[in-house]
Amino acid sequence: MKIFSLKLILTSAVLFSLLIFTGCFGSDDTDPVTPPTTNNNEILPFYRLVDGADFSIQVPEDWETIQKFSVDYPANTVIAFRNNIADHDFIANINIVRNEITEGTILVDYASETYQTISTQLLSFKELKKEELSSGQIYEFEGINDPALKSKRFIQFYVVKGVTAYIVTGTYDAQDAPLAIDQLKASVKTFLVK
Repeated sequence: MKIFSLKLILTSAVLFSLLIFTGCFGSDDTDPVTPPTTNNNEILPFYRLVDGADFSIQVPEDWETIQKFSVDYPANTVIAFRNNIADHDFIANINIVRNEITEGTILVDYASETYQTISTQLLSFKELKKEELSSGQIYEFEGINDPALKSKRFIQFYVVKGVTAYIVTGTYDAQDAPLAIDQLKASVKTFLVK
């Protein structure tokens, strides 16, 4: 269990460093509205389906797909997506990581332990929302990992299947346009493990 916790802490630290820095490019002051939902059988308007061997996700059709990763990305990154609008210091993005876990690990336990680790790593951590979906656990929160940077908002979707856990993390600036925030949140919630 100590090895699992150490891997969890290292993965969380690298993941948040990645998410903070990969979106650093590009802010506007409005609150986001509720994103559309889907049953994963239908493609949301203006989204495209990214259908992999192990999972699928719908992303805004004009977002960039990143499949080749620099050393800034954790080794367990499967795929990432980035908004194509760079008119702020930070660009909204989605990152999917895959972790090997012990057989029998319960989703709620995995999500809770990972989330707890993240909450202790971020400065000015603030939980915004917690939600259970039939397919996984969602947490929304904000915080910073570097005092020189502005606080970012995160939505994380945790899914466990067998000995594999996925963490889908959307990161955005609270000042992003409501449309970009809605697109990011809707996209994260369409993640489906096969």
